[in-house]
Amino acid sequence: MTVEQLMAFYEAKNKSHLANIIGVARSTVTAWEQNGIPPRTQATFEVLTKGKLKADLQTLIA
Repeated sequence: MTVEQLMAFYEAKNKSHLANIIGVARSTVTAWEQNGIPPRTQATFEVLTKGKLKADLQTLIA
């Protein structure tokens, strides 16, 4: 799962808008963009989106 996928799903205009929608700091979104979204966070978004966004299974089992 990528920041771009989250932005598309939530129809966010930019990273600041995405951060506001999902309730995190913009710096968090920037960190996710640079380092990847943490596995537990990806799993949470998979549940919240009812499977429309999928967690990267390789990161979940690593």
